[in-house]
Amino acid sequence: MRVHWMLHELDLPYQTFPIKARSGETQTDSYLDINPKGKIPTLVHDKFVLSEGFAILRYLSNLSSSEDKDQFQISIEGQATYDEWASFILMELDATALYVIRRHRDLEEIYGRSSEAVRSAEKYFEKMLLARCGEVDFTGYVWGDRFSEIDILFTTVLDWAHFAGIKLEDKFVCYARRMHSRKAYQQAYEVNYT
Repeated sequence: MRVHWMLHELDLPYQTFPIKARSGETQTDSYLDINPKGKIPTLVHDKFVLSEGFAILRYLSNLSSSEDKDQFQISIEGQATYDEWASFILMELDATALYVIRRHRDLEEIYGRSSEAVRSAEKYFEKMLLARCGEVDFTGYVWGDRFSEIDILFTTVLDWAHFAGIKLEDKFVCYARRMHSRKAYQQAYEVNYT
């Protein structure tokens, strides 16, 4: 979803080869030749191959000459804040909280069921969201005055939290709705979920 969203935001032409997670398709010789980690997504651009969704978002953003940034976004402080947001979203919200929920509730046949781990991860998610985002109003964009891949990361994490049954404050729900109204989000959603 994240990579498709960025491709549509930047209006970049692409061809997709849909592969379902845990279907065995990522373990075929032809796929492992492209991405030995056997994970999705993978981007192939000319002869350059890149995996890991966030790295692909950054690459696409840097590749596009139409991506304008505001003064804060190009400042040293802005870049450090970007790194902080990316690390926070990917590590604290996504990997440490939401993926634990996914593993121990939705993928229990692989990782084992653990209601205690799920409850703990839900509480951790709520705590971290409040700690980092409590003072931010989210009436604009997450990082600076322009849309960026940080908005893609944050929106998809909020979507995942909602899907996982975590109650979100109104400001997060309103922010996510605004992001969902973007044409590129809707196009990416259609590619991924319909």
